Amino acid sequence: MPLGYRCYNNKARGRAINYDTGLLNKEKTVQILRTSSIFEGLSEEALSTIATFSHEETYEPGGIIFTEGDIAKKLYILKEGEVALDANLSARPGSVKRGTIEVILPGEAFAWSAILRSRLTMSAHAISTAKTIAVDAEALQTLLAQDSTTYAVVMRRVINIVYSRLAHTRTTLAHFLSVASHDLKTPLAAVQSYLQVILGGFVGELNEKQTEMLSRSCVRIAEFIEMIDNILDISRFEVGEIEMKELSLPDVVKDSVEMLRPLAQQKKLNVTLDLPQKVPKVRGSTTRLKQVITNLVGNAIKFTPSSGEISVKLKEDDGFVRVEVADVGIGISNEDLPRIFDDFYRGVAGDTAAKGAGLGLSISKKIIEVHGGRIWAESPCPETGKGSKFSFTVPKCDYKK
Repeated sequence: MPLGYRCYNNKARGRAINYDTGLLNKEKTVQILRTSSIFEGLSEEALSTIATFSHEETYEPGGIIFTEGDIAKKLYILKEGEVALDANLSARPGSVKRGTIEVILPGEAFAWSAILRSRLTMSAHAISTAKTIAVDAEALQTLLAQDSTTYAVVMRRVINIVYSRLAHTRTTLAHFLSVASHDLKTPLAAVQSYLQVILGGFVGELNEKQTEMLSRSCVRIAEFIEMIDNILDISRFEVGEIEMKELSLPDVVKDSVEMLRPLAQQKKLNVTLDLPQKVPKVRGSTTRLKQVITNLVGNAIKFTPSSGEISVKLKEDDGFVRVEVADVGIGISNEDLPRIFDDFYRGVAGDTAAKGAGLGLSISKKIIEVHGGRIWAESPCPETGKGSKFSFTVPKCDYKK
């Protein structure tokens, strides 16, 4: 039996709504439902049933359709106009801004939370005059619970829509990262180049104080460029932008350690490598895994006193291959240990805190997680009772969860 709806204008919430005084022409409603992104493929019987608890709502430009956090009472299909979906965006802890996530076009559905019996995760407002078909959530949930075939079709459509939007979001973000990287780094590189020209004495002789100040500026610019690269890396990993192939992890470890060996020799550090001859191959990114190993070994070199020892081991660990980097350095305080993989965390232990943006270990964690492994730290090192040990795992190629 068709549901009845009362006409009202809810100005208290900033809405400009006009409800149709009666149900839509059933045949016309079925046609709209049939061609919508979410009900396409349903049987005529199911579409006719949904039409009985659907009605039209019109929103003037700027009219609020629903607010984030509300209980989802309706599923909407846009007939005419455009609707914007907004949400709070958090760039980092404590920093929240409002942003438009997507613009809904005619034929598309929104407020899927109505299907899942949950609260709305976004807000919606009309960009232009928007005519919608509002489907009663409770009645739709009842239908889906009673008709498994209709439920399967609708959920499949939802999955397809979500996947399509996720792919679009990833493409858009990748483009943004590319543009942002260029726009942020290009002017800095130009300034860096000018400073190097001045330091080279090509525009006149510098006194000792001037040379010192310009040299510091060069270092700071280089650090800033590195920080931009690190921040962009974090964003790339979060959208899964990483290419993987079958590779030999022992080769990656050996190349990474040998690249840093001159730094270790400057401090008279003994760096030992324990690499088994036969280790199953893993699937990953050579460049990114080198980045992780270089970061861990580089930190070990930085925090180990002269004439100390650093060991790098590789071993099989069930369906994974594990890499361990241990040192006899200053170690990590109990206060710092739980947070060392957090974004921008640099430690609170005074002289023991690392210099930099505090992104090296955070990026390493994201790289390993993208590979399907995990990374952790122990301090002191269980085997020696000194320094610290960092370990990470990467799944073998034939490993199945």
